[in-house]
Amino acid sequence: MKVIEKTIRELKDLNPDEALNVFNFVLALKDKPKAYRKKRTHSDAYRNVRKALKNYSGTLSKDIIADREERL
Repeated sequence: MKVIEKTIRELKDLNPDEALNVFNFVLALKDKPKAYRKKRTHSDAYRNVRKALKNYSGTLSKDIIADREERL
């Protein structure tokens, strides 16, 4: 609780505009977890890529690097 107490002490030194900014920031922080509760759905593009790479047995990053080197 020391952090909260220190924060309250610092808030007392702020002017009203600065305090309003902090208040709005706190409200935004409280609302943020709600956005993470929504289950993300994968787009069709993501599914298509996963399907295309499903049987890929190599290292994709090494193959990309090799292709870049060939172009040089």
